[in-house]
Amino acid sequence: MKGLYLLLSFLFLMSCDMIPTGNSIYRPTNSPTSSSSSNENREFSDLLEKDQINKKYVTAEVLTYLLNDSDPQEKNTAAVIENTSNCNIIVRLVGVQNNQIYNLPISRNSKNQFVILKGNYTLKSNICGAKYYSQKNIVEPLILKLSNN
Repeated sequence: MKGLYLLLSFLFLMSCDMIPTGNSIYRPTNSPTSSSSSNENREFSDLLEKDQINKKYVTAEVLTYLLNDSDPQEKNTAAVIENTSNCNIIVRLVGVQNNQIYNLPISRNSKNQFVILKGNYTLKSNICGAKYYSQKNIVEPLILKLSNN
């Protein structure tokens, strides 16, 4: 009886190697999910590097929009986005009518500011695996706080 149990156990373990792994839950590092995550990390680094080029000028411009009354004739406004999560994020603004696309990098536990065209936007982001989606008509300075809580 003990020999039969060992033989069945041995056959079971050997047959496990024969099961196709295409439907397994384990995802190797070259899976689409991992690949898209590393692509987003690379994109974040590139965007943050470009963001730093004229940062002092942009910061001064954003402060001007925030401190002055909103002028309806002005085509631009400010966006200040605070990221209180422990993940770097990219906030993607896609203009509904003006065909503008902004990919805005915000480092973990910090804020970043931008100058954008006024208009209707779809906002999307991935915050530590949680999806953020919103539609906003931005005609005045936007102050947005995002977190994964």
